Amino acid sequence: MDVDLYRRRHEKLLLSRASDGELAEFRRTQKDLVPPFLVQAVQEALLSSRFKDVVYCCPGEADDFCVAAARKACMIHLDERVAIFTNDSDLAVFDSGKQTKIVLLNTYESCVDDTSEFATATVFWPSRIAAKIRCPDLIELAFYLSQNPSDSVAKLVSWIEPGKLPRDRAFRKFSDLYQATVEDKLVVLQRKEPERQLLLGLDARVAELVDQVKTRTPLKNGSSDFEIFLPFLIDDSSKASAWRIGSFVRAVAYKILLDAGESQNAVLEHKRAGNGISTRKATSVGDPKLQSELLRLSKFFTIGSSWELPCTAVERWRFAIIKLMVGDFMREEIWLPSPEELVLVLRGYECTHWAHVQLSAYFQSMYYSLRMLLQVMRYVDRTTGFDKNNRMPKLKKTFKTLLETLEGMPGIADFFQPNPEMEKVVSKAEWTARLDECLQFVDRLWKSQQSRADKKVKKPKKIYDKETGAKKLKRMATVDEQEEDRLAGNPFAALARE
Repeated sequence: MDVDLYRRRHEKLLLSRASDGELAEFRRTQKDLVPPFLVQAVQEALLSSRFKDVVYCCPGEADDFCVAAARKACMIHLDERVAIFTNDSDLAVFDSGKQTKIVLLNTYESCVDDTSEFATATVFWPSRIAAKIRCPDLIELAFYLSQNPSDSVAKLVSWIEPGKLPRDRAFRKFSDLYQATVEDKLVVLQRKEPERQLLLGLDARVAELVDQVKTRTPLKNGSSDFEIFLPFLIDDSSKASAWRIGSFVRAVAYKILLDAGESQNAVLEHKRAGNGISTRKATSVGDPKLQSELLRLSKFFTIGSSWELPCTAVERWRFAIIKLMVGDFMREEIWLPSPEELVLVLRGYECTHWAHVQLSAYFQSMYYSLRMLLQVMRYVDRTTGFDKNNRMPKLKKTFKTLLETLEGMPGIADFFQPNPEMEKVVSKAEWTARLDECLQFVDRLWKSQQSRADKKVKKPKKIYDKETGAKKLKRMATVDEQEEDRLAGNPFAALARE
């Protein structure tokens, strides 16, 4: 994945939205602008490199696992030094072993002088800092720093004396966050190759959800809901989140996973919204809807592979996912884009308008929703098996067929990397024509559904006239007329509309 290319394509548009006061900040952080799914793409690259035999996927945040692995290495290799590379300064708070150093990745720089090439970075030795303040670790210092953020470290250190400061409930709760009690899970990962391979087939956040269902342990104590944190997408913050696209595909994935774990819990999706985090409960899917959706997807990809164009498999997948995305536009009642705009997404052209950024985010959301479905289906197929209670025996063949199809989906780097050479094989006009056919089909389907919905609207009831007994049709007051009457009697009633 060409990160520099991604930055060049988005820099101009992001700067156009910034005020004068924000321009300097945008330019300062522009080097940190990264495409969505970068972590997942790096994981894919590592699994195809010479390091593939020592790569592990941890369910959720890797902090605890890195610390537990570092402590174990310090005990086994007494003369060796251990390094944890991270952007999270929280790693310095853990007791990760006497020979462990924390290297901040965001300070890493590659340098060249007259004689050699070398790297520089900011490094912390937590055990050495703790020894200087005469404490076993840095948890106490970090706690009081969080309680008194305006005080200097020197001032806080002067307060800390073993046993002098009270260790109340708040401190104990804070301390529990930095214990890294995952040694048992780490042993399983390091000693059982099948378990390592199973988790390597999952993205970290998907693995976190799988672990919650498998152990029946929600992330929050006392909660009955499982949780998943969706990757960050760059979309238009003035519109609804791009993650609305593909939501039903993800709901099917959750249903398959929950059935395998024999769980009735709901799944909460967390996603970044502006400067905060928004949460929604995933749609609950029953057995009939699961069957119809799996059949629909299986049929869709079977039909979608029949058309012929001399393009790569990657572009075929892009086209198929665009068709799925446009179908979701109808479900979510989003205005259809033009075929020319869809070509921009298909080919990965530069985003020159925020409408294009939003369309790209929809496309990314649909791709990743299918990726989540693939990973869950693969995990369930290799562990408990689909429909282990045999409630839907006719669907097992469909499940296997769809799984085999999704296994051919390209990885993140291959899928999103633009390929200028393909423009010489299939012209822009040919793709525009194909996409126009797709949009016209969805538009006809949309109008057909609207027509059926209009026919279901109930006609006004016929009411008998009290005096004559004859039937007469009384015209019911419109919403505007009702509102007008209400406002006439109470001029402040307009406030209630908010």
